[in-house]
Amino acid sequence: MVIEPLEVELKLEIDPADAERLADAPVLAGLSGKRQELLSTYFDTPDEDLRRKGFGLRIRRKTGRRIQTVKAEGEGAAGLFVRPEWECEVKGDRPVLDASAGPLAELFAADVLEMLAPLFETRVTRTVFEPEMEGAAIELALDIGEAAAGPHRAALSEIELELKSGDPRVLFDLARRLDEHVPLRLGVRSKSETGYGLTGDAKRGAAKAEPVVLDREGDARDAFAAIAHSCIRQFRLNERGVMEKGGAGSVHQARVGLRRLRSAFSLFKPLLEGDDRAALLKLELKWLAAELGEVRNLDVLIPRMPENVRGQLETARGQALEHVRVSLASARTRLLMIDLAEWLAIGRWRVDPRDTALAARAAPDFAADILDRHRRKLKKRGKGLAKLDDAHRHEVRIEGKKMRYAAEFFGSLYPGRKARRRHKDFVSRIGDLQDVLGELNDLVTGPQVLAALGIEEALPVPGKRERRRMLEGAEDALDTLLDVKRFWRA
Repeated sequence: MVIEPLEVELKLEIDPADAERLADAPVLAGLSGKRQELLSTYFDTPDEDLRRKGFGLRIRRKTGRRIQTVKAEGEGAAGLFVRPEWECEVKGDRPVLDASAGPLAELFAADVLEMLAPLFETRVTRTVFEPEMEGAAIELALDIGEAAAGPHRAALSEIELELKSGDPRVLFDLARRLDEHVPLRLGVRSKSETGYGLTGDAKRGAAKAEPVVLDREGDARDAFAAIAHSCIRQFRLNERGVMEKGGAGSVHQARVGLRRLRSAFSLFKPLLEGDDRAALLKLELKWLAAELGEVRNLDVLIPRMPENVRGQLETARGQALEHVRVSLASARTRLLMIDLAEWLAIGRWRVDPRDTALAARAAPDFAADILDRHRRKLKKRGKGLAKLDDAHRHEVRIEGKKMRYAAEFFGSLYPGRKARRRHKDFVSRIGDLQDVLGELNDLVTGPQVLAALGIEEALPVPGKRERRRMLEGAEDALDTLLDVKRFWRA
């Protein structure tokens, strides 16, 4: 089947130490790279109004020209960027906010735009190669440099692959062939994000799931792609933290990103029918989540144990963390992320779905059916929750997670004050349920972790009366959740 060419870019991260070796990759043999020095100044208000609305504004200087670019960056995610932008040449170092600047003058008040000022700069040396593979023309841009905001600096080292013409599959094949020569990772941060990360308003620590904003005019495929991109982004943003510092927060949030993505596969299972790669990718995600799981289990257990055994647990955690780092550094993990980006763009589920009517169904209608179906499952499996055994209660916990993620994924599809109020209440109530089910699950997994490590010290557990209170609390939380008005139904 012939796939229509897509105007897409694939962003990849490369270690600066490997950058010089990139030109020696066999696929680039005989090609001479063209070098450019690029200085870009990014503008925003002191309150970063543009960033908050999902826009970026820069003026780039190269070869004596000044090019102003406005980008709507809200749709870019997980290394695969298909986004609107407005570009024009300007004479000075101040933005020109006329019709050529896109929608800024329409979206922002004049007094806000008057406060625009330089916020940070990026200086990079760009080396451009133009490889041809299998009839496809591709531009490869290697950018090495830094972002600077006052005294603060951050390294920039990335590759952008842009398909000029031909089959988009070749773009991803090129990425895999380059990875055979130098390790590459899927990029999820733009240069502007790196620059904003240097400002006083920057987020610190582990990256929690960002709000998913879906297009109400889009179809089921658009919704799944946007959700999956968001999950991959959460994992990749925290993967660096796991590799560098190994903190409990980064480990947890990296695992949450993978868990959300696996839940998205399950929620959208009818859409993915007929796509053989879906099952393979989900298995790989299960493997990767399990690699992180051992460290996460220890992070939960350590604070609950007496001081005399914490040293043993900390040692075990250090060993488990090193194992995780080896897994994250492997080609298996790197290529999994690239494979996911390709599959989300041009997988069979998207370009040749088994059920075309289902794939083209309006996102709000598709989501409402998913939410109804999993609410029914949760209600059925949770019947008599306080009396269920550990295995069946765990099934309720898993179904509750899917329900929670579905609510978080689809909330933006149902606007209006009433729907927002119901959505907030629904998510809060299901969070209460998950909290108590999580505590009960920790009481089951904790002794298993200790036994596997040969530690005889028992995990402090609540008495029968306290455990009964927890079980009844879980059942009450489920009943309260089921009484909440459905935000996806009028």
